Amino acid sequence: MSDAVMHEGVVRSVDGGKAVVAVPVQGCSSCGERSRCGVGKLAGGGKVSLVTVPVAESEGLVPGDAVTVAADPDAINRAALLGYLLPALLIVAGAVGGDRLAHTDVAAVLGAFGGLILGVLVTRALPRVFRAAAVPLVLSRRG
Repeated sequence: MSDAVMHEGVVRSVDGGKAVVAVPVQGCSSCGERSRCGVGKLAGGGKVSLVTVPVAESEGLVPGDAVTVAADPDAINRAALLGYLLPALLIVAGAVGGDRLAHTDVAAVLGAFGGLILGVLVTRALPRVFRAAAVPLVLSRRG
């Protein structure tokens, strides 16, 4: 991962082979990675983003350890594409389906709304569908 997007963070907890890492998010304008930032996209504007990263028990991480979280920018882009494009396509498909079914604007709007709901449910409730686009995170101890 030579072109990985990297962010420094602090381990909050370690349990069951997973570490929860707090990554400070200072905003896109303060970072040299602003065009490729995955953590900023995941943070939703918060001051700290909590990221869950798989870890081996042998790494011996404890809460308070300083770490670096790295992610592949291509995987971030694939996940964003699926997360945004699929609901948009389902909205259009729902609108077209509603219009073809009842030939009214109300049916098209209801179909679009149904497509939106379906898109949200698929992307939120069935993350296994998107396992191929999951963003693999790599954790390494700093200092």
